[in-house]
Amino acid sequence: MAFTKRKRLTVLALPATLIILYFVTPRLIALPLLLITWYAVFSPWNSSDLVLFFLASTFFLFQDYVSLKQGIFEFRFKDVLGMPYYEPFLWGFYFMSLKRFLQNDLHEIRHVGKRAIIGLLATSMAFSLVPNNSRHLTYAAMGSTALLFILFHERFDIYFALSALLLGTVIEIFGVSTGQWSYPQPDFGGLPFWYAAMWISVGLLGRRFMIPLANSIADKWGRYRQ
Repeated sequence: MAFTKRKRLTVLALPATLIILYFVTPRLIALPLLLITWYAVFSPWNSSDLVLFFLASTFFLFQDYVSLKQGIFEFRFKDVLGMPYYEPFLWGFYFMSLKRFLQNDLHEIRHVGKRAIIGLLATSMAFSLVPNNSRHLTYAAMGSTALLFILFHERFDIYFALSALLLGTVIEIFGVSTGQWSYPQPDFGGLPFWYAAMWISVGLLGRRFMIPLANSIADKWGRYRQ
């Protein structure tokens, strides 16, 4: 995979995002700055990109809310539903970053398969239904992630998994070290062991569920408009 200009811009978008989160304390100002930055970095946007950003932001608005109610983690700023204004949109940024950094038209998936739905349900249940116990959640997360690897283990699946883990590690270290969020039962450096399984799942489901779903919706909308 060549390190193209698009990939370099995608990599630079991460420190730019973290700088805004750290220095721009009014969240209602930080949010539009983030959106403008991401719009510029990922331009031009196609319909699939817009759908992906919306889907990821909406899905993790609810997923974060459920996790917060479970006491899995806690944000310092609780603007809406226990989270800062910009939190759901960060997930749109994460998935767009993975897509732009790793996207290969020859390996892009256009439709959601049954295995992807099974993997999504297993992962969501692991992070939504397990009580607030870091050890139990680690076991559940490891189990659901192992299932994902059984279902999806092509070369580009591994690329997505490892890239998401690297992205997530940077994000998590930044978040806990600056007090943006915290975990009630950390295992090391303010982080629980299960964070790694979570981000690996983000990468695998990003390639197999979220991006294909966005592509499918965009394709159907394009045919409808013709």
